[in-house]
Parts: sequence; C-alpha cells; structure tokens
Amino acid sequence: MIRKTKWLGTLALACALTVTGAPGSAGAAPGEGKLTVNLIRDFAAKGDRNPNIQVPHGPGTVRLCERRNRCRTYPIGADGTAEIDTTTWTGSPGRYSVELLDWADKYDPATGQGFLHPSLAGPGLSSHLGFVDLRNGKDATVDFGVWNPDDYCQDNPDLATPCQQAATKPGGKTLVSFSYTSRGDTQGNPNNPTALANGTQTGTAYGVAYRKKDRRIFTGAYAKRHGDYGPGGPGAIYVTDRGTGATTLFATVPNAGTTAHNQADRIDADFAAVVGQESLGDIEISGDGSRLYVVNMNDRSLYTYDATQPTAAAPLGAPLPIPATACTPAADWRPMGLGMRDGVLYVGGVCSAQSTQNVSQLRAVVWTFNPATGAFGAAPVVDEPLDFPRDPAVVPTPGNWKPWTKDDLTQFPDGGNTQWAYPQPMLSDIEIERDGSLVLGFRDRMGDQSGLAIPNANPAKANVIESIATGGDLYRVCRTTTGAYEWEGGAACPRTGSEFYKGDEWYTGGSHLETVQGALALPLGGDRLAATVMDPVRTVNSTGVGFFDRWQGDRGADPSQQGLGLSYADDGGFGKANGLGDLELLCDEPPVQIGNRVWRDKADGTQSYDETAGIPGVTVILRDATGQEIARKKTDAKGEYYFDHRDGLRPNTQYTVEFDKSTADPTDDYEAQDLQWTPNTGPNPATDSDAEPDGGDSQADTATAAVTTGPPGTIDHDIDAGLWVAS
Repeated sequence: MIRKTKWLGTLALACALTVTGAPGSAGAAPGEGKLTVNLIRDFAAKGDRNPNIQVPHGPGTVRLCERRNRCRTYPIGADGTAEIDTTTWTGSPGRYSVELLDWADKYDPATGQGFLHPSLAGPGLSSHLGFVDLRNGKDATVDFGVWNPDDYCQDNPDLATPCQQAATKPGGKTLVSFSYTSRGDTQGNPNNPTALANGTQTGTAYGVAYRKKDRRIFTGAYAKRHGDYGPGGPGAIYVTDRGTGATTLFATVPNAGTTAHNQADRIDADFAAVVGQESLGDIEISGDGSRLYVVNMNDRSLYTYDATQPTAAAPLGAPLPIPATACTPAADWRPMGLGMRDGVLYVGGVCSAQSTQNVSQLRAVVWTFNPATGAFGAAPVVDEPLDFPRDPAVVPTPGNWKPWTKDDLTQFPDGGNTQWAYPQPMLSDIEIERDGSLVLGFRDRMGDQSGLAIPNANPAKANVIESIATGGDLYRVCRTTTGAYEWEGGAACPRTGSEFYKGDEWYTGGSHLETVQGALALPLGGDRLAATVMDPVRTVNSTGVGFFDRWQGDRGADPSQQGLGLSYADDGGFGKANGLGDLELLCDEPPVQIGNRVWRDKADGTQSYDETAGIPGVTVILRDATGQEIARKKTDAKGEYYFDHRDGLRPNTQYTVEFDKSTADPTDDYEAQDLQWTPNTGPNPATDSDAEPDGGDSQADTATAAVTTGPPGTIDHDIDAGLWVAS
C-alpha cells in the first residue's frame, strides 16, 4: 500500500462523542495519575526536547479518548501547558489516547492561512497522536511540537556575503561563502572564503537573499564611494547559481538613481553624498521562495519580484512607498533593512535628521508589511530615538550617533590626517528571534562615504587623507507578553552594562568599542548570532564576522576567538571602513520524516484507546525503491521509530519500510515468536496497521509498508504496525 504524505500530518482520530467541561460524578480508576501536556514551538528539527532553542506555544486544544464514544477536549493555555485531571471520568480504565487537535497559527491547507505544522517527533517530542497509561498513580507528560518549515537550517550551514571591493580592484571577489563554524583570519587562504562572483559580474553589492529550492543567491547593487556599480547599474539585482557557478542579471529596479561614480575626482569624492540615498538597500525572500522584496533607497519604496523565474523584467505590481510618517520632516526618512518571519516582512530605516542636524530627531523605525494584503501596519512596531550615549568607535571620542551629513560637501566633516569616526545610523538589517524579539543591525554611513587612506570628501580639503573607523551597532528589541516591542534596557528587555551585545568590541577591550557594520544572520536552531564587524580577529584594517552569544550578548573572554576575517586592506578592502554587505544563511530545504509506532494490538488492526503498550526492540529497516537498505532503527520503549534527513530520507521519494518482529524484546507474557501481524483493515490512516506480512503469513518474521514521502517539510507519522499474541 502506498501512503501519500500529508502536509499537516493531522491525525484524525474519530470520536463519535466529544465532551468539553465537567464530566459525571462517578470517578475513574482509583489512584489515577495526572497528565501534563506541553505544546512548544520547535526550530531544530531533531525531535528532541531542548528548552534552549524551543519556546512555549499556545493556546491550543488537546483531546483525550478512553473508548470510541468517550472523548473530552481540554484547552492548552497561552503558556503552552495543560494540566489534566482524569479522576472525575466515569468508569475510566485509566488508559487514554492523547491527540493534539488545534494550536495558534495552525496551517490550514484549504485556505493557506497559518504557518505552523506538526514538528518532527523523536526522543523528546511526541507525534500528534500518543497514548498514556495513568493507572496506579502513574503521572505522564506529553510534549507536542509544532514548527514552521521555513525556519529550518541545517547544522553548520554556509554563509554568503558580498565583499565590497575598491574600484582599483575591479576583478576582486564580490560574493563569497564560508562555513558558519569558520574562525580566524583567512588572509592568503585561496579556499576560504569561496569566491562565487567578482567585480566585473556584480560590482558593489549589499543585499543578499537565498532561494533554497534551486540554490540561487540574489545580490543587490549598493551605492558606495570608491566602489563601482556592476554592469546592471544602480538598480541591478544579480543572481548566482550555486550549481553552475554562473552569475547573471536577474532584474533592474527602476528609478534607483542616476549619479555616476567618478574615481578620477579625488577618488570618487562627490559620491559621498549619494550613500544611503540612491541604489538599493536590503533584499529579502519570502519563506516559500516565491517573492523577492527589495528596498529602493532612491524613491524609498518597496518592490516585489517573482523569484521563481530566471529573470524578472518588471516588478509584481506597483512599488509601495514605505511610510515616512514617523519622521519630522518626512523627507529625512531613509529605509534600508528587511527581515522576514512567519509570513510577515519587517521594514526598517532611520529618521536621518539630515535636513535639521538636530540629533533629537534621529530615530530608528520598523514597520511590518503583510504580503497577503499588500499593506503596511497602521503604526510602526518600533519607533525609538537614537540620541542616547554610546561607546566610542575610536577611543576616547564619544561614539554617539550623529545626524546624516548634508549633501553640500563643503560642510563635510573631517578629523584631520588621522583615524577618526563620525557614526551616522543606517538601519541596515533585521533578524527575528525565536520568541518574536527583533535584532536590529545598524551600519555606519560614514563607512561608505570614506575609507582607508582616502581624501576627505570636502572639495576644500583634498589634502586631508583620512581613514575611517566605523561605529555601527546591534540592538535587541524584545517582544513582550502583550505583543508590543521594548528597546533593550527597559524592564521587559533587561541588559547588563550599556548594551546587550557587549561583545561589540575589538579583542583588547580598548581602542574600538563599537565595531559592528550592520549585517546579521541568525540560525534559529543555533546558539550564536553572526554580524559583520571591523577587525574581527587580530589583523587590523580588516573586515569580517563576529559571532555573538544569543543569551549573553558577548563573544567570550577573547572576542578574537569568535571572529572570522574576510576582507583585507591589501586585497581591495576598505580597512576599518565598511567592507562587507549583508549576511545570508545558505540553508537546505526543510527535512521530511516518516514513522511512528509498533503496538500490541487486540488483533483487529486498529489502535484502540486502551492499547497504550508499544512493542520495543522491533527492527525497522528503510529501503529505497530498489530494495537497497538506507537505514535501520529499533523501536523504543514506547514502540516508536522515526526516519528523517539524518537517516538519508529524501522528499518526494518512494520507500519501503520493513518491520522485523524477530528482534522484539521479550516480556513476561510473550516471546518474539509468539507475536503475529494484525490485519490491515482499519479505516483511519492514523490508527490502522500498515504492515503487510510476507506471503500473507501473519506469523512471518517480517512485514512491509510502502510509502512515498511528500515535499520538503512534510511529516507522516501514520506508518504503523500492529502485533498481537494469540491466546
């Protein structure tokens, strides 16, 4: 029998009567234990229970049944927990099926609404239909998991980032990849990072997005002094195919600006006024890989493209102006950063105070955008002043944010012929934590207006040769229990010291105390946040990645041990100025899982509510369509088994699951040879037996079930086998 995988994996256990509320007065079996149900949101896709990377999820509904027409539903609270007392059940035998029926944000295939599916099961997380025995005072706990398959990323993925090369190095690498666990300086290493594209193909880029379905990396053009555009100009989006290695033009965003680079004019000095005001900001791909979102920094609008096509001649629909209502004046609104989780796009920017030069008007602003309705939220979810004290980018100069420099370059500041800093905020990237909190990455605009040993942009100061040290930053914005957002340092978003991400410093703890350069990557199943930083290891005048502890905000006692150098002054880098673009995780598609239970049956081929006993020790073999063994397991104490990506299971593939009862663990009332296969007659895929004994002989050692896995992210926990003992 070939079983088709179902997206929801919903285990429809028929109950002729479902009752909610107070049952009858006659009690159940004396001394019955308590049942605790926990509902959690999972991110790691390993089937285990790990509170460090899982969060409670609620509300929900669970159903208990103790016979076909004796079922009751119980609410799971907003805290993800239900404490269930069955001692008031009339005449209950103390054994129950436990089924998760409903949960917040449950995916509905009929409407496409919701995004949370049943998660992978295993040693810590239950399938969505389980069985408990509460007799003789035994307590039981069932942990149900749900997940968004879009959240999945494998252990140790590769990361991709644009290397922003000086115009004097036109053939230098402009898109690279490297392992998430890479650490140390890579200067002189020809293989780490891996070059994916060069300057003649993409020019200077910032935004990066990855379509995992066909392994294509998108990069967007970026306006940076002394860094030329690629062949597609200021509105170009390029795509690099990881399979073929080819880089081509994907789309050209219209109205992205007209200012040309002029490297002959004091090393592109006039272009300093263009940074953050022309070309493209961040780009982001939807969870299903169908849409590519782009910030046009020239017209301050959001563009959407069909990401499934090799090229896109035009955007989908008209561009949408990103609301400027939080800024006074509105003309100082400068959007750039994007982030996406659970079908919601987060769009961030700053009120630059460029026109007024009033630091009290500097603000960080984040809007939500609903792709389903095409509308921004009624108000920003973050609207925070940026006039607070900050640590120095170059000790001892205060590192407080400054208004954006004016377009009139005769007023452009300078620090003399020395290393100096003039931090101007650009909200360049947004990541969303497991609990919905935001991590905001801020790029220092001056890092793109200046560079390493470069003339000051003021035409009257051409003899001032300066080197900039950037002073970007990271901020945590916590989501509270009410759904609101609170900036770090508040009662609902505590921190120690002046900032949560206190690892934002050079390894000596001196000289540079604000080293972040604004791009972020956050694997939800991991324990570290990656961010672009200057001098990430110990080589000065370099740019790379720092890896921050998710809970403590530091990079360890020696931050250089959690750093990776990628761009250096002698290979076209910009020294302590911005040298990299966005960071993007190159995640695999989400895994699939099949399996569930070998149980002791009453010979009718259907898992009854009181058949809580599994049969441990049964060998289960996964075979491909040719009969080749792929993996094998033994059923656990509950009689359960599971196969997934770690065993070589692939989506959209035919397999055979073979059960061998000869290895079953003996008990006081049966040996393995006493067990017989039950008939495959049950009407419900969730509760019937799927194992067809060899030759139709119920006493054969082996029985098999055919299964075809579904698309990436699907779960099928309905591959069961019943065994009974003849009296």
